[in-house]
Amino acid sequence: MKIQFNNLTLIHNQIKNQVLREINKTVDNNSYILSDQVTKFEQGFSDFTSTKYTIGCGNGTDAIELILRGLSIGPGDEVILPVNTFIATSLAISRTGAKPVFVDNDEFYLIDVTNIERAITNKTKAILAVNLYGQMADIKKLSKIAKNNNIYLIEDSAQSHGASQGLISQGEFSVAASYSFYPGKNLGAWGDGGAVTTNQKWLFEKIVSLRNQGSVKKYVHNDIGFNSRLDSIQACVLNEKLKYITSWNEERNQVAKMYFDNLSDIKKIMLPKIFKDNYHVWHLFVIRVSSRNKLMEFLNSQGIQTGIHYPKMITNQKGYKNHMQYKNNFTKASIYENKLMSLPIFPGMKKVEVDYVSKKIKEFTG
Repeated sequence: MKIQFNNLTLIHNQIKNQVLREINKTVDNNSYILSDQVTKFEQGFSDFTSTKYTIGCGNGTDAIELILRGLSIGPGDEVILPVNTFIATSLAISRTGAKPVFVDNDEFYLIDVTNIERAITNKTKAILAVNLYGQMADIKKLSKIAKNNNIYLIEDSAQSHGASQGLISQGEFSVAASYSFYPGKNLGAWGDGGAVTTNQKWLFEKIVSLRNQGSVKKYVHNDIGFNSRLDSIQACVLNEKLKYITSWNEERNQVAKMYFDNLSDIKKIMLPKIFKDNYHVWHLFVIRVSSRNKLMEFLNSQGIQTGIHYPKMITNQKGYKNHMQYKNNFTKASIYENKLMSLPIFPGMKKVEVDYVSKKIKEFTG
């Protein structure tokens, strides 16, 4: 049996014809930049995320940078973030001229709130919490820390479209949330795309300007912005996918439950933990295993694709060799680095496929 890590064909077959019809209309209308399709998506995504404002942009990295620049965060400032996340989170900080300050992750692979306050200095302007793998960080404690220290709380929600924490939605306790629509995301485009959501009108107005060369009126530039606009073609894709994202997230939950049912008795692997009250949308199903590389090789030989998220902490990347925390040891993330492994999970994944993956893991672990 051959099992892909993420079988996008299954979901694209459901929407392809309608998307292509909408793309043809866009081409016929020569409506390519900040079109009605983009406006429609921004309104629809605000409804989906229960936030007042959405600003579409070029990609998820730009979305973070737009938030930071909208908050006037830049040279001389510090932003706290978890060390185990995709490097784009910290690159957006670095691109503004601010300094990323890394803290450890907790047992949920989310930012460890117990490490944050000791990292705060008089230069700290924000906490950038990453809602990693599909679930929200401890938003209540993070919000309290941010308020007590008069700093901003920002959410990187690139992997958590549709996640929630009890009755709390993403962006409700933070000043803004960033999203990526990279093709493999739960809500993915057919190319790059991103968005910022916020309930703050002043920040919305600022980012609308920043993403469009610092302009809201043609040839009038009141800000030093840059070009990061959501493409109309990608908006056509995202508008159609918005109709399905809730049911696709539920399918991911069903697959995750099957993994839990099948693998909960295997002592040699650590299954993911769900933080209290979280609705997890399972962008990734990440296990921890000591013999990670050997297990991956074995599963690959059995036709099963797997992944690693992430093989190196950001502070072990050469791009940050001049950072004060380069090669630092972190209590949990340093141990997890060589053990994290992601299993296949996607909407439409059949029980027989989950059972096959589980069977092969059991064979390997003995």
